[in-house]
Amino acid sequence: MKMFNGNGPTMVLAAFLAIILTACGTTTKNFVMDSNPKGALVVVQPKEGSPSLLVKGDLVMKETPLCETPATVTVRLMSDTTKATLVAEKRGYTSSSYEVNKDSAEAVFFDLKRIDGVPEATFKKEDLASGRYSLLPAFVEVHIRSGVGRLDKVELSPEASQKVTEELNAELVNTLGGNNKQIYQAAIDASLKTDWQNLSTNLNKYVLKLNANRLQYYSLPPYITSNVEGFKPFIERFNNQQGNDKPYLLYVWSKCITQTTGRQVGNLILSGLAPVAAAGSYSLVYDPTAFLPNSGTLVVIYVIDAKTSEVVHIEQRVFSDITDGDALRAMASAIGKFPVIDEKKK
Repeated sequence: MKMFNGNGPTMVLAAFLAIILTACGTTTKNFVMDSNPKGALVVVQPKEGSPSLLVKGDLVMKETPLCETPATVTVRLMSDTTKATLVAEKRGYTSSSYEVNKDSAEAVFFDLKRIDGVPEATFKKEDLASGRYSLLPAFVEVHIRSGVGRLDKVELSPEASQKVTEELNAELVNTLGGNNKQIYQAAIDASLKTDWQNLSTNLNKYVLKLNANRLQYYSLPPYITSNVEGFKPFIERFNNQQGNDKPYLLYVWSKCITQTTGRQVGNLILSGLAPVAAAGSYSLVYDPTAFLPNSGTLVVIYVIDAKTSEVVHIEQRVFSDITDGDALRAMASAIGKFPVIDEKKK
């Protein structure tokens, strides 16, 4: 099962340069990995401050899923001092780790121990088609990119974030209306609204740490109630929907990068080309906070089982800059079609 995902032309170029600069000190290892039980996800964790690893043409600079056991993975250590840790994880089992350096053995076996009382992952993506969804208020971060060259900077705008968040939620209400039979606006009355405002900040901190590839492999289920204080009484109001055995909550988090007019003009003058988000592939951005095109919007939809509070699915897509009204309406329309959501055409 292939788990490693590339990050486009930029990372390939970086890898190429790294090979040239460090070729004399590199070591190639063909790790043959297996586990008991099989089907564990192997994640590589580079050591902080250590020269990185190269896997399938991509530099590994941060914690990254590699494969599912059993598997053979070729890894190039970019220096004689490169160190990393391989961690195998499977739902319902303790994780197991293996230290990697230029002298480490290539045969790797992970022995995982069962955790009593923890169910193995049971969610299937096809379950989304028959689910019933309560859409929670969406949240948008708007970052303004200005300047060119050495003056290039990106800053979070609280004012623009609040404005676009309100506009998106209003448009979602219009989009859903009473016609959608699968997605409903979560009924958040005055008392719930205060609770939600207090919860959403902590909810963001937790869900943004979750990795879409690892979701079904974490040793312990990613329960919101266990990790976000105060969420249990909130979710209990949504988990008893009559006539539906698959109640879900949908939570939409977005990061919008918009350019100032001065930056757009400056880039046109310097390059002759207007930069756009579609310059690379951002369809699978496993670290949402790292999403940083010149302009565009990353939308991340978290599907939460309303009965257990487990985050069971994460959907990520890229759209145009939603500070533009037409782009915002297009994104709201796509979200309203979940679980069939349209991705921005590349």
